[in-house]
Amino acid sequence: MMPHLDGTREIVPFQECPSILLYKNVEYEEYPKHWHTSTEIIMPEKNGYQVICNGKTYELSVGDIMIVAPGVVHTMPPEKGIRYIFLVNFSSSITLKSFDSIFSLIQPVLIVSPQIYPSIYQECRDLIVESVEEYFSSDPFKEIAIYKNLLILFLLVGRSYTLQSDIVSGPPAKQQEYIQKFITLCEYINDHCTEDLSVDSAASIAGFSKFYFSRLFKKFTGNTFYSYVNERRGAHAVLLLLNSEKSIIDIAIDSGFNSISSFNRIFKICKACTPTEFRQMYNYENHPRPKSECGNASAIAEAD
Repeated sequence: MMPHLDGTREIVPFQECPSILLYKNVEYEEYPKHWHTSTEIIMPEKNGYQVICNGKTYELSVGDIMIVAPGVVHTMPPEKGIRYIFLVNFSSSITLKSFDSIFSLIQPVLIVSPQIYPSIYQECRDLIVESVEEYFSSDPFKEIAIYKNLLILFLLVGRSYTLQSDIVSGPPAKQQEYIQKFITLCEYINDHCTEDLSVDSAASIAGFSKFYFSRLFKKFTGNTFYSYVNERRGAHAVLLLLNSEKSIIDIAIDSGFNSISSFNRIFKICKACTPTEFRQMYNYENHPRPKSECGNASAIAEAD
């Protein structure tokens, strides 16, 4: 059943668990282009599922786990089957820098499947299944139990992602040293993305030559240095678009872009829409739908 969708921004109606909502989706329905400030976790239970994020199509098999980062514009065409869809608001309780680093590495989505993450897949699937059981149980403190499971899932994903980067050959101690260097560097970029950052300055901070640094950074993050910086600047711009009345030009400057044209171009690459369109999506919240059009978790739970 379609959740509360105002225009193209999904308003997540958290209910029994104040920061967690689960849909057991069994309806043959389309989720039109939308986004939300919550993290979305999707796991098909019967039949596959297609999700289009920032204009790119992802095909999920039964049991695959997709993590959609906050603010990612996505849509799901109608598919027959059953899938679990978690919407989780981590921002209200998680302020760890390392948690932000994981999110910056999995943008816009990350898929945990037996093929991609064979060493952690079964444990991640078990965590999702256990969280589903907790959500529909009457046990006390179930929100804490679900949060615990999802934090473990993100820990597994973060560690596995970094280990699979295989950024340097050599003994495990050297590999770990390099991984920690780049985690620290990514945290630095996240904190200073609106400033004038360059490959030369980042390479100097990491203690590498420019060429060697660029090659290692691409292996670790999957992006070039400037692509990564621009993604973080785009994420900062999203916060300003949602939480301020600044003009698009001022937001571009405050987010570290040197021109409105580059801001519009890079933002559209990252979000598949312009900054103005993204802000207009948010403004639909001021025109709420009637309650009769809004879904709720209990109705969806009973649909099976």
